[in-house]
Amino acid sequence: MFIHFILSIVLMAAVSGCAGLPGGKTVAPGPSLTEVKLMEANRALDEANEEASAFYAQLNEVIGQIDELRSRPYWNELEQILLEYPSLKDPDDETGLTADMRSRLSDWGLRWKIGWEQTLEEYLSLVDKCAILEAKRLAAREKLLAVQAGYLAIVVMEASAGHEKEGKEIYSVVEALDKSGAELDSYQPDDLGLYGNR
Repeated sequence: MFIHFILSIVLMAAVSGCAGLPGGKTVAPGPSLTEVKLMEANRALDEANEEASAFYAQLNEVIGQIDELRSRPYWNELEQILLEYPSLKDPDDETGLTADMRSRLSDWGLRWKIGWEQTLEEYLSLVDKCAILEAKRLAAREKLLAVQAGYLAIVVMEASAGHEKEGKEIYSVVEALDKSGAELDSYQPDDLGLYGNR
């Protein structure tokens, strides 16, 4: 997940000063272009953080449901059937259930004394949830990359202005976002279309 201290690091990097006026009077200038860009990047980071947090909350709930399904004594055998017939994980597959698939699932259901239709429906519901979550994960990753690009632009602006220290502080945010992106990338559905614990 995103590191919560990022904002404090970024806010420390924004430096405001005072301009002198004749007669010893001072007036605070408006924010510089770099400070404006930094405020925009911070707002974008807040939005990206909210999106990623929502993804992780939903992911944890779905992984709990998947773990419960996988902990059932009959799961390993069902998993082999699902891997043997990949079209089973796609309810929109126009080929439908072949006689061979029905026979395998029926034999499996009789052996475990459970209805295969209900179990298959439960599995497909989890596949659907994972597909929706995968779209959300990719959207969160895309937003994160856009935020990162915003901070990199600020680093370049600081370097061009000769503000090496401020540029390094802001670049540390870019590095932290790299780690957040790698964590998002580590979650992807498996061959059965399900997320699992890493």
